[in-house]
Amino acid sequence: MNKALEQQLVELLGPDSVSMTDIERRLYAHDMAPVPKILGLVWKFMPDAVVRPSSVKQLQQLMKFAHENSIPVVPRGRSTTMMGGAYPIYGGISIDMTARRGIIELDESAGTIKVKAGTYWEAVLKFLEKRGLTLYCYPTSAPSSTIGGWIGNGGVGLGKGGLGIGSSKYGYAADTVVDLGVVLPTGEYLESIEATELKAEDFIGSDGVLGIMDTITLKIHKLPARQEPFCYDFKDFDKLCSAVAEIALLKPFFLLIEDKVMLDFKKLAKLHVPMAQNLLTVILAGDDEAQFKLDIQTMGKIISAYGGQELSKEIAKEEWQGRYYAMRHKSAGPNLLGGEFCVPTSNFKESIRRVKKLGVAKNIQIAIHGTLGVNEVLVMPQVLSDERKKFRYLTMMSLVKELNDLSIKLGGIPYGVGLFNAFYAKEIHGAKLAELIRLKKSLDPRNIMNPGKATHCSTRFRITLPKFAYGMGMRGLGLFVKHGG
Repeated sequence: MNKALEQQLVELLGPDSVSMTDIERRLYAHDMAPVPKILGLVWKFMPDAVVRPSSVKQLQQLMKFAHENSIPVVPRGRSTTMMGGAYPIYGGISIDMTARRGIIELDESAGTIKVKAGTYWEAVLKFLEKRGLTLYCYPTSAPSSTIGGWIGNGGVGLGKGGLGIGSSKYGYAADTVVDLGVVLPTGEYLESIEATELKAEDFIGSDGVLGIMDTITLKIHKLPARQEPFCYDFKDFDKLCSAVAEIALLKPFFLLIEDKVMLDFKKLAKLHVPMAQNLLTVILAGDDEAQFKLDIQTMGKIISAYGGQELSKEIAKEEWQGRYYAMRHKSAGPNLLGGEFCVPTSNFKESIRRVKKLGVAKNIQIAIHGTLGVNEVLVMPQVLSDERKKFRYLTMMSLVKELNDLSIKLGGIPYGVGLFNAFYAKEIHGAKLAELIRLKKSLDPRNIMNPGKATHCSTRFRITLPKFAYGMGMRGLGLFVKHGG
């Protein structure tokens, strides 16, 4: 344990805001996905210290200290992703932002709400709903995801951010952000990023490599006059995919896809599952009653044309209420592995065909979970796994690369950058990658902000891993998947 570092941090933040115990630091060495110990040879996941700043002044002091001493810092919300974006890879200081939570200001006339970055999405939703208001979009992990964590997550690239509930109707996470308050790596505080030469979109989807978002101002609107869930059973998953492509034109508020394998995984975990072969859940929302009725009629015709059967309203409501708990079935594994990628809606059916073909080739069951985005479908193929079978778990990680490559061939991109998708930064960020690299050099000259991720993949020894080496390694591991037991 680094006693000198501990003393310095305690002097800055106070003893209640600093932890250097081994057990707590281990909790911050991973996100939702277990990390094979062998990867510790490549990256130093264990932070040297965990801190919980509760004020912007503490954040400024912390960043100034880290900058002056060239200590890596990693901002962290609740780490509800599996891309490694909140992993330390050089050690350093893990900054738990959950103490920075609370609603700062509701401005109904301007249609905005200003919150602290560590606030949970669900807390904001409940606050607004009591006042007849709501957000335009939010993540499916709303009960445990922080505002800053999701806004900063790589998602579909710099300036766009994530896809969530409401995105199919209202757009990307970035479309709902009005302003940010940001602490830069030097400790300088920009209370309103929009009042500077920088823009909020420079930080949205940047994986926290440019600075720490301290406050976020979001757009809000009145609760829709009508919102209704619908659930459909399809015997043929190909036809479900065709129906999704047409329903997307109606811009539903939310659309969730689960295939038979996914439903079987839920049964293994002893969860309640509707009597269905393949499940499609759609939420319509709107203020125009006539248009709402027309959309229901149109959707009914689409469902009927592709052989879908409507399930009861009770089932539809139950599925909608369970929207936040997409990973409840992981206990059947007892872990999950898989990919997360976007493909154009027009190529959704073909992407599923290729995912299933991959499953046959590897002799594994791949479940499909997907949601509708703006002009794309966010596909989350999943495989039950067991981290206790160390080599098997490691080999199964090769599937992530194969699924990412599959999406790119179909005009899509991997979803989220972080550490493990940093090899695909060019595909995910597109032309904006050069801008992210420029901003990184300008705002963080000592490279202390969540270093070694988002734009490239670095080892604990600060050596950049080339993409071809990653590809060779994953292909080698992939050879063992089919016969790995």
